[in-house]
Amino acid sequence: MERKISVAIPYYNNSKFMRKTLETLINDDRINEIIITDDKSNDLPQLEKLLTILNCNKIKLYKNEKNLGCYHNKITAVSKCLNDWCILLDSDNYIEKKYLDTLYHIENWDKKTLYVPDSPITFPGCRAKNMDYRKYSDKFITKEIYLTDFNIINFQCLINTCNYFIPCKEYIKCMNIGFKTYNRDIIDCLDSAVLFTDWILNKNKIKVVKNLSYYHRVHPNSNYMNGRSRKYENMVKKGLYTNVLKL
Repeated sequence: MERKISVAIPYYNNSKFMRKTLETLINDDRINEIIITDDKSNDLPQLEKLLTILNCNKIKLYKNEKNLGCYHNKITAVSKCLNDWCILLDSDNYIEKKYLDTLYHIENWDKKTLYVPDSPITFPGCRAKNMDYRKYSDKFITKEIYLTDFNIINFQCLINTCNYFIPCKEYIKCMNIGFKTYNRDIIDCLDSAVLFTDWILNKNKIKVVKNLSYYHRVHPNSNYMNGRSRKYENMVKKGLYTNVLKL
């Protein structure tokens, strides 16, 4: 029997991008569940209109009672998944069939491992050189690599761009303490870097998968560009590095 997976999409004010995001997902039978967690968006009516038009029973829309912020909404989206595995996908990005084919060529998915794309394709415009992670293709991100490459811009992008494949229950368990204690006003512009690092700190593995690629939209309204926590960015980075150093 073919393995079925979920896609978890933490959503906030990206209705104009969502048709493209959902296109591949609704048409691939390997995906039987698409979770969208809306974080009190202003454009929720537009999203709901789109979902009505698509009329896909795979899609489940959840509405947060309050605005949680990026970090907490990512974890919330994963927590709603019923399958053992999901793709944690930003709502302004998209994948194509090749992404899924590459995942399914991995014979056994290890529940202690988070699988990361090695070659995001940025758009619109030219492909961003700082989002080329092929240096790490087929490698595990060890403590040594993390500490040695931490200040390299490509590595900074690698740990803070998400859009990876994760074991749901293990991921939620790993992030339980952070979900309860982290202050969104401090960490949110580096939410994915915090998640990435906490996975390592809990003695799990991260593998950069060769030829695993997705489309990463570059635009001025992204969380990183507009996050109110940008003023704490250096402090958070220092904390992440120090925690791994102590590992």
